[in-house]
Amino acid sequence: MNCQFCGKPSKFFQLCKQCNELKDQGIIVKCEKCDTWHYANENCPTCNPTENIITQKSDLKCIICGEPSNGKHFCLNCYKKYKDKSIDIRITNCITIEILDKYGNRQYKCDDGHYVRSRAEKIINDFLFREKVRAIYEEPIYYKENGKDKTLKPDFYLPDYDIYIEYNEINTKAYLKNKEYAMQIYKELNKTVIIMDDNDLTDIKAFLKPKLNLH
Repeated sequence: MNCQFCGKPSKFFQLCKQCNELKDQGIIVKCEKCDTWHYANENCPTCNPTENIITQKSDLKCIICGEPSNGKHFCLNCYKKYKDKSIDIRITNCITIEILDKYGNRQYKCDDGHYVRSRAEKIINDFLFREKVRAIYEEPIYYKENGKDKTLKPDFYLPDYDIYIEYNEINTKAYLKNKEYAMQIYKELNKTVIIMDDNDLTDIKAFLKPKLNLH
């Protein structure tokens, strides 16, 4: 005999051991009209199949922002924003959603256990870690522009040196324009910045040790 809820073998019983525990917990119940087992928070799929589908679709909201999502796990805005990224979110008590990293794609694990977005940033982070140089990844800098609050996220901030490190990874016009804009902000805020590119990674010790006075 098979379980009337999940279909697994149940010997001579209506429900298997696992589903019987669900019944005792009140998670599944038997329909009083047709004797069909179903989840307690849903309508009977036999008596009200259409109503069940409508309720599920209307109740489902975007996992990320919590806005109505037309029966899908993500709303259209979040899908367009994150479909090509790997983002981290924290779900608390199945209620509160917090985006830990809205930029996404922290896929490279460093020697200190932190994750960064590129192989080059991992090389930099691992070097600083080996040299016992404290580094904060993407520590935000807050500033105002035309009366509006703005945020700049450097690649690394070295608090013991009060120095920032920026790595120029891409040579597209848009990317370089953003980097030029960032450098202008650093200059206006009187921040010290070390700029690095691929050539500097070939011998990172020779490049960074003199600038950080490391021996």
